[in-house]
Amino acid sequence: MCCTFHYQKRLFAGLLLLTLSFGASLRAGDIDPWVFIHAGMKHLYNLDYDRALANYKEALKRDPENIRFLNLLANAYLFQELYRLGQLDGNLYSSSNAFLKAKKPKPNRARIKLFRDTLARVRELANARLQKDPNDAEALYSLGIVHSLEATMKFTIDKKFISALRSGTKANSLHEKVLKLDPGFHDAKLITGIYQYVVGSLPWTVKVLVLFLGHRGNKQKGIRLVHEAMTKGQLVTTDATVLLSLGYSREKQHAYARELLEKLTEFYPRNYLYRLEIGRSYQREGNRPEALRVYLDVAKRSESGAPGYGRAPRGRLYFEIGTMQQRMNKQDEALASFELSTQQKDTDGLVRAYARLRRGDILLQQNHPEQAREEFEQVAAMPYKKPKQQAQAKLKKLR
Repeated sequence: MCCTFHYQKRLFAGLLLLTLSFGASLRAGDIDPWVFIHAGMKHLYNLDYDRALANYKEALKRDPENIRFLNLLANAYLFQELYRLGQLDGNLYSSSNAFLKAKKPKPNRARIKLFRDTLARVRELANARLQKDPNDAEALYSLGIVHSLEATMKFTIDKKFISALRSGTKANSLHEKVLKLDPGFHDAKLITGIYQYVVGSLPWTVKVLVLFLGHRGNKQKGIRLVHEAMTKGQLVTTDATVLLSLGYSREKQHAYARELLEKLTEFYPRNYLYRLEIGRSYQREGNRPEALRVYLDVAKRSESGAPGYGRAPRGRLYFEIGTMQQRMNKQDEALASFELSTQQKDTDGLVRAYARLRRGDILLQQNHPEQAREEFEQVAAMPYKKPKQQAQAKLKKLR
């Protein structure tokens, strides 16, 4: 895996050097479109979606019917929207602060239309190629990616889980066919591996239904395939690394998961999500001090203006930090963190309400009833039903 990262670094550095050395003498149209693709992927994994989209579009100007390029463009549209909706960092809050779990998100219709239109174009081009050659591995692979992206859309935004499974099954079938035609098409191992792992990991009650519908999976085989995609793939190395780290974390192999995530933070230093996931890994392991250290480091980087970290959701991050400090009996530090949470521009009203509730609870515990009352009164005046009811009950007791 390490060799793959070093190879990618050398490749990107070489492309960059080539562009800088000869850029003045080359006309824009002479640049190989793959230069823009690799640059776009670098931007994408650093969460700079606008620049990634611009690079992909430049590549498509030079090769407008390249179905791989079109799928990368569709992927960027989708993940830009998932990022905007907070779907990529939701796991940070799900265990200790359940109220922060996202409801069904409301996507940007224009961006989703661009996503769907791009996939429709891939379908059109891939099907035309398959009419000429039913064993066109590249066309089959690209159609599988279309179904995979649709499955992601259905699962994350539409919340249609059975429909997402059906799309995932179609993607898996197509990529299995690709691997039969060309066992060296290692990129196709990512989706087949994830499918095997997910279906193999289902609870037995769900698995009975899934088996009845004709779906089978094997966790160990899934991990092996994803690992091969990570070490041997061309364009899926980073995706495979991310998904493999999540798989190992789920299997309680936290140290190996963090090793993969550390490599990702090294290669994509502006992506704060990978560092947050390292902290989340420590939380899953039960190591609160290390998780807290990582979250505080992310907050510090964000406050200092470290590249990319200004996009971190500081309001929610400080709330999570305060929650951990409170549970570790660091009450004064928790008070300060909850106050910082209320002060951030990106903090939504519900988070502010719960942060005030937590501050009030701590102040009561520290025998400061009047200060606690002030916190509860602020919450009682907010338009959020559950925290409002809790604040009113606490005020009643204080009276």
